[in-house]
Amino acid sequence: MIKIDRRVAMGLITACLVLFLCAPGAKAQVETGRFVGQITDPQGALVPNAVVKATNLGTNIVQTATTNSSGEFVITPVQAGVYNLTVTAKGFSVVSTSNVEVQVGQVVREDLALQLGAETTTIDVTVETPLLSTDTATIGTVITNQQLTSLPLNGRGFFRLAELTPGAALLPPTGNSLAIRPEVVDGNTISGIRGSAISFLLDGVDVSEQHQGGTFIQTSIDALQEFSVQQSPYSAEYNRGGAFFNATTKSGTNKFHGGIFEFIRNDKLDARNYFSATRAILKRNQFGGAIGGPLSIPHLYSGKDRTFFFLDYEAQRLRQGLVINSIVPTDAERNGDFSAPGLKPIYDPLTTTTTGTTTTRNQISCNGVLNVICPSRIPSQAVAVLAYIPHANSGASSFKAVPSQAIDWDQFTIRIDHQINSSNRLFGRWVYVNNREVDPNAAPALKTASLTSNGQDIAVGLITNIGANKVQDFRVHYLPSHVRLAAFLQGPDFNGVNGIQGFSGLLRPGTGGSFPDYSFSGYSALQGSAFDQRPKSQDRTVFEPTDTFTILKGKHSLKFGVLVRYYQWIGYDSSNYAGIFNFTGIETQNPTATPTKPAGGDAFADFLLGYPASVARAYPGNNFGGQRWYHQYFAQDDIRVNGRLTVNVGLRYEYSPWLNGYKGQLGTFDPTQSKPIIVESNTDKVDLSSQYAAPAAYQFFGKYIQTSSQAGLPYSITYTDRTQFGPRVGFAWRPLGNDTVVRGGFGIFYEPEGTGGRVNRNILPFLLSETVNQTQNVVPTRTTANFFLGSQLGSATANPSLLPTLTHLKVGSNQHYSLGVQQQLSPKTVFDIAYVGNHGVHLQSTDDFNDPTPAPGGVQARRPYQPWGTITYQSQDLGTTYQSLQTKIEHRAGNGLTGLISYTWSKFMQSNQSPAIGGNQGYERTYSPYNTPQNLAISGTYQLPVGRGRKYMGNSNRVVDAALGGWQVQTIIVLRSGTPYTPVVSSDRANTGVGGQRPNLNPAGGSRTFHQTLTNWFDKTKYVVAPQYTYGQVRANTLQSDAFRQYDASIFKDFAMPGESTLSFRAEFFNLPNTTSFNAPSSTIDASSCCTITSTSIPSRDIQFALKYNF
Repeated sequence: MIKIDRRVAMGLITACLVLFLCAPGAKAQVETGRFVGQITDPQGALVPNAVVKATNLGTNIVQTATTNSSGEFVITPVQAGVYNLTVTAKGFSVVSTSNVEVQVGQVVREDLALQLGAETTTIDVTVETPLLSTDTATIGTVITNQQLTSLPLNGRGFFRLAELTPGAALLPPTGNSLAIRPEVVDGNTISGIRGSAISFLLDGVDVSEQHQGGTFIQTSIDALQEFSVQQSPYSAEYNRGGAFFNATTKSGTNKFHGGIFEFIRNDKLDARNYFSATRAILKRNQFGGAIGGPLSIPHLYSGKDRTFFFLDYEAQRLRQGLVINSIVPTDAERNGDFSAPGLKPIYDPLTTTTTGTTTTRNQISCNGVLNVICPSRIPSQAVAVLAYIPHANSGASSFKAVPSQAIDWDQFTIRIDHQINSSNRLFGRWVYVNNREVDPNAAPALKTASLTSNGQDIAVGLITNIGANKVQDFRVHYLPSHVRLAAFLQGPDFNGVNGIQGFSGLLRPGTGGSFPDYSFSGYSALQGSAFDQRPKSQDRTVFEPTDTFTILKGKHSLKFGVLVRYYQWIGYDSSNYAGIFNFTGIETQNPTATPTKPAGGDAFADFLLGYPASVARAYPGNNFGGQRWYHQYFAQDDIRVNGRLTVNVGLRYEYSPWLNGYKGQLGTFDPTQSKPIIVESNTDKVDLSSQYAAPAAYQFFGKYIQTSSQAGLPYSITYTDRTQFGPRVGFAWRPLGNDTVVRGGFGIFYEPEGTGGRVNRNILPFLLSETVNQTQNVVPTRTTANFFLGSQLGSATANPSLLPTLTHLKVGSNQHYSLGVQQQLSPKTVFDIAYVGNHGVHLQSTDDFNDPTPAPGGVQARRPYQPWGTITYQSQDLGTTYQSLQTKIEHRAGNGLTGLISYTWSKFMQSNQSPAIGGNQGYERTYSPYNTPQNLAISGTYQLPVGRGRKYMGNSNRVVDAALGGWQVQTIIVLRSGTPYTPVVSSDRANTGVGGQRPNLNPAGGSRTFHQTLTNWFDKTKYVVAPQYTYGQVRANTLQSDAFRQYDASIFKDFAMPGESTLSFRAEFFNLPNTTSFNAPSSTIDASSCCTITSTSIPSRDIQFALKYNF
């Protein structure tokens, strides 16, 4: 666990005291709602000084407001729930409305007309809970408690219901895909806002993970009252990127309520995966329970109407088969035989000759048989690696398996609410999540690796009503989280045992070695530990007090707020210390292709001969990371111009200095200086204690290094961007009465700094890594066994890679705008249509700085800055543009039907794609990898009209009714366009060491008779490999994967039990028709595996049963 030192602790305490005692008002507590309205007499005249009371039906807690001279009132903040409203005024009868629901973050308008009469007379007015949002410009969707608990929700993760809302798409995560890491949810995009910038709010505090987005605190849906997805929030109270999930936990009431449940599924009723011959193993149990009520101590204290508690526990025990469908060499190819019909010719790199500008090789042969490598030429290192590459078991070149993965977790939620007096309310909430995971490797011989994580969030809040028109809301929360990842095949030093030189000095002391990574163009990679830098750890700490102050004055609802945030991220990883060996086929190609001697080449043949195209290595890292204090302030005014128009105007200012590196491990590269590497330090001394490799690196490269103090730079290297002003403006207008609302707005939202870039141990002497490339089109001298030619990484002959930050960076921001109409079609149905756009500027990206110009010869010698290898700046150059038409029809419970239909038609573009191939960033304006042009989501619940008191069989007896009556059916259907992907070539055609190079368009390519199949998903004849020493010119993300199709359904019934309890049975069917949606194919156009799809984007049909007892 990360400890906060004494100075930091004192800073935290001081911040809390300052906020609590001094701040008159940066985030408002948006998990609450509010009542607004106008009170009139029978003739429509305004009634001032009327007293409006809102009584929570669950807790009997009363909140009061008084109308102003315009007859208007505001009651805030109001906890989500169901309320009775009463209005009293001298000379009028009391008016009362019942069962008015306030949803999370909702502004509920109740305009009421008083009747002349005695104040002792009460007139009950029946009103429908309003569907229209009449007083805010924000566009969003509330997912009610009924939807949370009844819709078929695969995995019971509440965030998945975001798919039901316009503008939102739940795509595969851009970070690590392991199931229990927070990054698993950062594939969410909302109206052009990337997942890493989306906020997760729980009870009004931000539980988002700043590292890559998402959240550890994925509370049980049984602990949630409801949540909303806000994609156009124009109040200045909102921070981060401009879209968020907003959830609120349940609180206790005056009655004891609770329940227990278990959801069970296994593979007996499931369908097999499309690419698997058998059903995958599946044993999944999710179980738990909840209880809430008044917190009382018999004979000592009664919490009725004052103190309430809520407890929730949920756990999962999962064993599931992961479908592996790898492309592997045939048994003949494993033995060096590439002579089968249809295979490309392979050439002997030892026969390379150059005459003038023409370089040729002879086709390889063994005992006179072409395209065969003699066993004597296969080195022992290749033989050792072959033992870990699985043999084909499905056809000649496919390995299929369904190894078991284990994912277990436990989560707890505890909440206490206390009404101190009529003016002060206190709440506290604790959530704890503990996860354990064991992941199999796609290569069974590499066995498994474990992952553990835990996180918690402690939140405390005090709401104080000051007189009739002022409210102060102070909250503070503390969020620590921890992740540990073990390595595959941790222990044996594979390189040392098998005579692979250049890695002996890179072992982490006391841990031993691990298995390297081997990638082969056209084949599945053999991934050891480097792909995720295992073993590794991550520890994160957030401490965040906030205070808001609301003043209700005339037509104005004024809010002021301040937020102070301390963030610390510390981790270690093993980087590439075991090595990444990359084989592309370039060493067995004929450099000068002719009709009689085509280019050919095969990556696996390169491997068998022992000639990698490139190899990366690095020292493993000790603790590194960053920490910072942030300050944010806002002012917001919601102006009720008249009874039909509300204008929202606000300004937010964020002071967000760039993260400091842990122990000064952050730097920049300035080639104009004699010492171009500049690292953090307040003196002229570099702290070499943070990394055990740093002293050795400094010995050889210290002459290139100076400190930020010596260079006249701020300690954090990067100057603070002090221009983070976020204006917000919006309006809500009812031109035709209460059934139509026109709303629009504009706002600027700033994205938080991620920790995957600047503070990621990015430069010498803390990061010592290099990627060395084989010299092309000559007789190769670098082999798998001795690729670095005896040079150690910690030596003067190394060519280290650098990942510097820049000294001047703008904080990334999103300029969000929308214009829409909301129309109530019936008392229970509302229709929305809106244009929603977003323009992202200065978003986090990378710039390659030291790539050589395409040309023959060695790569390193042609780099412009020596002795450095790759130099990749952590920059803020990415730009995005999102345009969309968003529609929604929502029907609240009527005739047994509740439904929500959302459709989005959009275009998501980005510029300055990273990395820009050949440095031509302007050429990289293309589709965003998140672009999904069409997205349709349908969800609903229908109570079948069968059984006692219903349309059919209304007079049935209890036995028949128990069997046939009272059933409900639910569904979720999501249909979405596929995501973009990019055609690439297998080798380094430009001879620059840059990976992921692209082809050219083929002027004569493309077949009118092309027929799409799983082994020929796109027409590769449209493309041609670029000429030697050039970059291909095809833009990124120009191909589109298969569409996503999800059809889930459930059916359940409640059985009445003694008292007020019920027993619910439900059956849930995920991917009910067993429809297959495919992931993108292999897109390496010159590989034998090109255009082949090997996996699905949605699991095959799963069936789940559950019992739930509620009281």
